[in-house]
Amino acid sequence: MSDSMTLREMGRVVRPHGVLGELKIAPETDDPGRFQYLKTIYVGADEASALSFEILSVRLQPSKYGITVLALLSGISSRQDAETLNKMRVFASEEDLPPLEDGEFFYSDLIGMTVVLSDGETVGEVEDVIEGSGQDILLIRRDTGAKVMIPLVDEFIVELNLDSRQIIIDPVEGLL
Repeated sequence: MSDSMTLREMGRVVRPHGVLGELKIAPETDDPGRFQYLKTIYVGADEASALSFEILSVRLQPSKYGITVLALLSGISSRQDAETLNKMRVFASEEDLPPLEDGEFFYSDLIGMTVVLSDGETVGEVEDVIEGSGQDILLIRRDTGAKVMIPLVDEFIVELNLDSRQIIIDPVEGLL
């Protein structure tokens, strides 16, 4: 992997699928179909250790949790090979992904952003974005170490400014 390449997390390997080395991947993208347009993915515990794999085939399979991606990768030709990638994170090069539309962003860009109330009081820092079936949730770490969750919905988000790395919220009373 080149130092200048930016990787974006696309999902996680859930487990091997079948005996021929296919991987079952839980996508962490709003469009699992993006996997079908990629020629290469990177799989590893983190971005720094991710290894490059050519995609031989991709299928999308409905499941009770949404869409699951079934991928066959070069060099992975048995269930035992696939098991070595079990529970690993799956990345794609940002340059291989379609450009974002206005107002779109990668959830990974929100990590580390400062969250403040509309009156200017600092709430904390975004630690993670939890994708839910009803709505996605910002997991915010307060200065005290406590964690709070704020739904990532227009009703609570006043402004999300990627340039200033700040999210201004106006939650209902009692949410914090």
